[in-house]
Amino acid sequence: MLVGVLGFMLLSAWVFSPHWERAFRSDASPVAWLSGALLLALSTTALRLTSERALPRGLGLCLTLAFAVLAVDEQFMLHELWKFRCHEWTDACRWASVREAPMLAVALVGGAMLAWLHQALGHRSTRCLLWAGFAVGLAAIAVDQWPELQPHGPWLPALPQWLATLEEALEVVAEALVLAALLRQPGAR
Repeated sequence: MLVGVLGFMLLSAWVFSPHWERAFRSDASPVAWLSGALLLALSTTALRLTSERALPRGLGLCLTLAFAVLAVDEQFMLHELWKFRCHEWTDACRWASVREAPMLAVALVGGAMLAWLHQALGHRSTRCLLWAGFAVGLAAIAVDQWPELQPHGPWLPALPQWLATLEEALEVVAEALVLAALLRQPGAR
């Protein structure tokens, strides 16, 4: 499955060449579309595993809801809307931590759910896929948050433009790895 996702991303970059970075943008690009589709697949897979008793009920329902919310966010770019427009709604957005609250919440809630999911998954290779997805997801969040951190640490190097462009691709790879982990979890049939 991961090979298919990577193949889709490479094909998208080729179709958009010589402006390959258009394939990886957050808005209406093929990779952003794929991200939303993977998040919906994650949500339905978590629901299926919960109904088959392959995941604890509380965990399965939390995952189902979380992935569905992330899919809606990805489709409608809600966290970007908050990040760039919240100053129009509340004065609290003068602080970077408030503007970045959705991304930070994904990292914190995702980390807690990851520990819970780790316990629920039965196979070592499945857990490896899960943790690989987490690592790639953290890299995507780091790429997204780097411009916010850099002013506070002038010694930090500038983020290369090509890496900033690949943030969406990193998200898709992370989602594909987590989906692969869930798909490896045997049902209770």
